[in-house]
Amino acid sequence: MGSNSKLKYANACNKDRISALPDEIICNILSTLSTKEAVRTSIISPRWRNVWAHVPTLDLCDKHYQGEFNPVGFSEFVDRALCIHSPFNNHEFRLSSAFAEFVDRALSIRGSSKIHRLRLCCSGVKNYPVIDAWIRTAIRLNVVELELVLHSFGRPFELARNLFTCKTLVVLKLLLESNITFTPTSDCFPSLKFFHAKVYDPDADSMEKLFSSCPALEELIIGGDIVASKVLNFNISTPELNRLKIFLAEDDFWEGSESNIFFNVNAPNLEKFDLEADFVANYILNANSLSEAKIDLEYVHTSGYIDYELGCVDRLERLFAGLLNVKYLSLSAPLFGDPECHTEDGFHLPELNRLNHLELLLFTCCNWKSLIDLLKISPHLEHLDVYNNKECTLENYRDLLVCEWVPPEFVPICLLSHIKTICLRGIQGRPDETEVTKYLLKHGEVLNKVTIYTCDFRVEDKVKLCQEISMFSKGSTTCQIEFLEK
Repeated sequence: MGSNSKLKYANACNKDRISALPDEIICNILSTLSTKEAVRTSIISPRWRNVWAHVPTLDLCDKHYQGEFNPVGFSEFVDRALCIHSPFNNHEFRLSSAFAEFVDRALSIRGSSKIHRLRLCCSGVKNYPVIDAWIRTAIRLNVVELELVLHSFGRPFELARNLFTCKTLVVLKLLLESNITFTPTSDCFPSLKFFHAKVYDPDADSMEKLFSSCPALEELIIGGDIVASKVLNFNISTPELNRLKIFLAEDDFWEGSESNIFFNVNAPNLEKFDLEADFVANYILNANSLSEAKIDLEYVHTSGYIDYELGCVDRLERLFAGLLNVKYLSLSAPLFGDPECHTEDGFHLPELNRLNHLELLLFTCCNWKSLIDLLKISPHLEHLDVYNNKECTLENYRDLLVCEWVPPEFVPICLLSHIKTICLRGIQGRPDETEVTKYLLKHGEVLNKVTIYTCDFRVEDKVKLCQEISMFSKGSTTCQIEFLEK
């Protein structure tokens, strides 16, 4: 190779081919990075100075907020990006001012470039008109996915009304502190499919209207802290809703209080329902297509401060009335199995004729009755998983009648003719556990497999337990027993 050829080859190797790419391609490359990393490319050369602001995804968060949305840190790069040297000694004021100026610049630089996804977390910015302007700009730029984490500072802040009529918005995630209000319209969110809302002490009127007119909504997640004494009506009437998750904590609960929280769900196409709460609200589910449900009321069960005479039993019965068509049910803390939780009339559970798979999480050794209660109302059950990972908190449990396994007078139909697999987890070798296992093996006439997960205890005790269970009589000649650890 001649000297000229070598020189041409060296020049070709040293040429910055990436910077020569069109802005559109560079933006697509930068969109794979976080906003924090994309901003750092502005120091490469003048060619790169403002390219980062045109990426389809922007993640703009000040450093104050630390929560489940995991925002990027702002303070590490804002001064370099803006060359700001504030004369103010108050670091918090300087940082919030710098952040506001940074967001202003990021949105102004992009001009008419559309925003696909914007994540905006403002915990230190107290200039509400500025925040409102940012949201309106995102709407003007046809935002598709919008995540807002907003904190108020003692003064009400109302979200922009055109947010609710935005025709391009498909995904909306809101984390709103108290004193942040909104006025939904009757035809709000025409294109919205995924809505995640986490609120603190929400406004009653807003909650009643917000979820009641979203014609395209497919997934709804509602969470937050609720004041017990406040009357709240969540009206959820969405024809296309497929998945609903509710996770709530009661912020001002006291012994003897009664829940004033109401969820009226009218969703004919709802298939999955997930509930996690530390109190029992009022649920009315009109969801005939519901096939999968997860009910987690662990804290209600373990706290011990619920007065079951104040409507808790009625609310649980109404909740189960909405689960008639489920095929898969995961249930934590089944209150109806606790003898201390019954009224004189007891619980009246509906028959779950379509239930095929049941996961049951027990929290004390006193809840075996709940297993029988559920087997009785599940005549076509085929798969049973029982999680018994909590140690019995009662002293001398072997001597207490309440902890003993009391077999039902009649064997549940599902055990005789439908249950094919049983999985028992958290087995510790207690007498009540072995009696339950013996009963299920004896009466499971169509069982194919029983899997037993043992907890950590001495090897010799574990071997003895496995040998004992293996000798139990089996109602099914084809049943196989498998022993595993956790």
